[in-house]
Amino acid sequence: MLQLVACLALLAQSANRTTEAAAGFDERLKRATGPAQLKQLESWCNKNKLIDERKRVQDLISKASAPAKAGADAGQRESARTQGDQARQAVSDFLDSRAKAVADEVGKVVAWMKTEKYAPADSRERMIVLVRGLLVDEPAERSSLEAELKAIQHAERSAEELRKAAASFDTQVKSLLRKFTAQIFTAVEKCFASNEPGYAFDLYRFLLQADPDNERAHKSLGEKKIENRWLRPFEQDQWKAGLAWDEKAGWVPIKTRSRVEQGEVFDTESKQWGKEAELNRIHSDPTRPWRMESEHFELISTADHAVNVKLLTRMEAFFLQAFRQYDLFFAGKDASKSAGLIFGVAPTKKKMVVNYYRDEKQFKDYAKPPTTWAAGFYSGGKHASFFYGRGQDIFIELMQHELTHQILGEFSEGGGGGGAWLTEGAAVYLMYAAFQNGTLSLGDLKDNHRVAEYRRNVRNGGKEHSLKTMLETFGPGGNWDQGDISANYRGAGAVVYFLMTFDGGRYRADLISLLRDAYFGKPRAVEEYFGISITGLNFLMERYYKECEVQ
Repeated sequence: MLQLVACLALLAQSANRTTEAAAGFDERLKRATGPAQLKQLESWCNKNKLIDERKRVQDLISKASAPAKAGADAGQRESARTQGDQARQAVSDFLDSRAKAVADEVGKVVAWMKTEKYAPADSRERMIVLVRGLLVDEPAERSSLEAELKAIQHAERSAEELRKAAASFDTQVKSLLRKFTAQIFTAVEKCFASNEPGYAFDLYRFLLQADPDNERAHKSLGEKKIENRWLRPFEQDQWKAGLAWDEKAGWVPIKTRSRVEQGEVFDTESKQWGKEAELNRIHSDPTRPWRMESEHFELISTADHAVNVKLLTRMEAFFLQAFRQYDLFFAGKDASKSAGLIFGVAPTKKKMVVNYYRDEKQFKDYAKPPTTWAAGFYSGGKHASFFYGRGQDIFIELMQHELTHQILGEFSEGGGGGGAWLTEGAAVYLMYAAFQNGTLSLGDLKDNHRVAEYRRNVRNGGKEHSLKTMLETFGPGGNWDQGDISANYRGAGAVVYFLMTFDGGRYRADLISLLRDAYFGKPRAVEEYFGISITGLNFLMERYYKECEVQ
């Protein structure tokens, strides 16, 4: 009798576990956006004895069918995807474990600061910077720890006691950082081994948010410390030439930079100082524009000097973001070469020329835009881009869209043989990059306005271009200007965003490989890159935007 009762109890427990698993199935299904994630879900269903749910998953997997003819490198591509999975998992493991670990470790330091009543301004700020860096994606935990740090009382003490307390504090902070930096560098090595330098770049930048003076990370990014500032290679060359970058005044002679405080700016072309208002007046003439350089750009502008400094800063930040996102475009299969380009270690081609006009009239009179409604454009024939602004206002999103075309065009053979869906989609993917917590990043799907509108429309029953329609209508030789232009941009952005991110980003390298081949004039059939038929990709994208939970 007792054995029967025990057996029934075990059956009840098993049934309860199955019921609980079934209740969580729908959420798991929404998060599974591609073949690999669906297969993982199928295994989970098997483990939890969810027979009907497993059949639903198997039906979805069957619709992501392979192409009729596999590409010659299909096996090699799948192997590369598996390696990429390992790199992404290493990054994910670090990020997932970071929040609790940071809270625990910082909590120990904060508890010591409270007990010792040690909170001088510089130490308090050091801890706040560290918390903001390590918990950049955890706003609630970050705010709580910041508030706790700001509330700590600081007691006055003798110079000797202060020295001892400062030494103890420094030891604890360095110990805390060592634990996280070791994890980060382990993940970085896995990223390089998996040919994913872009993820390594993200980790280095993340580390520098938490530990702004980490020597190994700075050197890995090609930077060198001069006068307590970490400088990129081009800045190092400028320093040798006697120039330093000022965040408000641009390039200024090191020996006479105090003149900035007197309302002067330095004209790098004439190599003369002058009053800012007077130089702005002179260079507002399109025949006598400002000419300023940064690491990767030559800016020719009639806008005010302050606007030009903002432009150069933003363009350089965007350049690095473009290289990070499309890393393998610039180096093919050689991740080490790609990393050198992204991190600024390797030399790049000649600077990209950007022409910027202070108003629309100058833009139309001198740039001669290809359409009457254009507010900016890139000309492959002239190897330059052209924009205008209104006073201090810069059309950032438009500029970043056209700069994407320029960067990809200038670092290739200027092709684009994959069709407008690919070239325009690649630009839409990057155009909404914005500063978040001091770093330029793409954000989530909701932050890409065109892709977010695409998803909103299809979920509300609206008509948007499918993946199949985009590839057939706007492939090589297709007319981009037909129909609703806004819908064309939304469709192109939606396709590229999907291919870059679905299945946990597993096919990102395949999309970049297609992009590279298209720009270098040798694209193959789209399905050969992904190992999934066009019908299968079309189905997966429709489900991605209609049903899946994607951040």
